[in-house]
Amino acid sequence: MESQNNAQLELFSQTKALNNAKDLKKGNPFLARIRNYEKTILIIISLALTGIVSFSLGVEKGKRVSIATQAADKLAPKSEVLKQPEAPQKQNYIIQLASYKTRMHAQKEVELLKKRGLSPLVLSKGSYTVLCVGNLSNRETAQSLLSELKKLYKDCYIRRL
Repeated sequence: MESQNNAQLELFSQTKALNNAKDLKKGNPFLARIRNYEKTILIIISLALTGIVSFSLGVEKGKRVSIATQAADKLAPKSEVLKQPEAPQKQNYIIQLASYKTRMHAQKEVELLKKRGLSPLVLSKGSYTVLCVGNLSNRETAQSLLSELKKLYKDCYIRRL
């Protein structure tokens, strides 16, 4: 008979635990759901607080740097030299005719351009050799030469040096 009593007591202790869990769910189901995500919520709150603190410290440091810079500007002597306006830079234009993988092909084309009376220029860009013509002072001159060269080189265009 005693063994039956122990078995019955175990059943009662389990039902008490089940009743307590049911009471929690009946009382406030929102809190029961939140309890499942407790660790995640704590991590999110700690990350938010860390972000706020680091932002605040950064703002304070920025204020200190700004004040120090302003103080240094006040102490520095002001120069009485007037700035002279810069002269406009002279821009030179060239016309890019073609690009070649081998320098030998570009040199053959240079020979043909010299025979036509043009001044070719060979540039290296990475693994390619770029063939250009002219060292023209203004865009209008380059545009007129470009229209002539478009007959021979379909994709040529104007570039600045």
